[in-house]
Amino acid sequence: MAAAGEAGHQAGDGHVRVRDFMRHAGIALDSPDDRLSMDDTLMKGTFLHRELRRGLVLHVSDAVEERAFTATSLLPEELSCIFFLEGNVDLSIGDRHFAFQAERGVARGAAIVNACPENFARASRGRQHLRHLVVSATPEWLHRDALEAVTDTRGGARLLRDHLAEHRWTLTPRMVELVRQIFSPSPLIPQLRDLYLEGRAVELVAETMAAVLQADRSDAGSSTLLTRQDAICLQRAKDFIEAHGGEALSVETIAREAGISASGLQRLFRAAEDRSVFDYVRNLRLERAFAALGRGDVTVQEASALAGYTSAANFATAFRRRFGLVPTAARGKA
Repeated sequence: MAAAGEAGHQAGDGHVRVRDFMRHAGIALDSPDDRLSMDDTLMKGTFLHRELRRGLVLHVSDAVEERAFTATSLLPEELSCIFFLEGNVDLSIGDRHFAFQAERGVARGAAIVNACPENFARASRGRQHLRHLVVSATPEWLHRDALEAVTDTRGGARLLRDHLAEHRWTLTPRMVELVRQIFSPSPLIPQLRDLYLEGRAVELVAETMAAVLQADRSDAGSSTLLTRQDAICLQRAKDFIEAHGGEALSVETIAREAGISASGLQRLFRAAEDRSVFDYVRNLRLERAFAALGRGDVTVQEASALAGYTSAANFATAFRRRFGLVPTAARGKA
């Protein structure tokens, strides 16, 4: 799924040219610029496209797209775990369209299940910096090396049959760290580099499947508790909290925007999120503080205020409980 593998090759100068795509059978290239020559550069930067183990492929791009183009190929059966740090990409698999856009300060992951071979198209908009990571795993690798470790194997097997299903979620601190380590690996002798990358790629697949299966269970549990109108009110509340998370919010204000009573809103959050409205808001603010610390944009004291805490000690306690590390250890980790 990695932009048709970026053709899998680039020159020693880090350039992917038109000829790099055209030399591969099964990959077609189209561009609005009909003056392109075989030597023109489409992308330049750092690329890695490697099969770490049979059925497990890692793709990493930290590159500038020079021109708009569309690459098409045939996508095999696979689970794709996708992590965007910067840039925008449009994909089409079969008759479904997928859009990915990195969000500053929010690390998100996505998983797409391709249960049978499909036509694949990836459209570049041109003139953008693209940083993304994709781990792709075949059904054979998942059944052999991953599903054995998943407690709910029936859920895992069902996941692989859900053709073109898409799942998105906010990354845990551990997943953020794994992505960071792949982009900036520790200095290693060449013989150990693939082993280092494989270990982190495997863990990313495991974390992805855990996030997807947990979301499926949450959806199944909440669907018996919430009516359609409840679900609409809950989403309105979440959207309002997302847009105004840095402001002083009361349950009454959120409930009014959602079109429900304050007690009704509390009931919805308890049923769907297993937490109170206030706990939901506090968790969102902690995630924003974590992201700001990771980018190095704020001090610990400023992060404490961003999360809504007047006491640095209380902030540190809540931060450690939520993320498993102290605020100072999170600075500059993004």
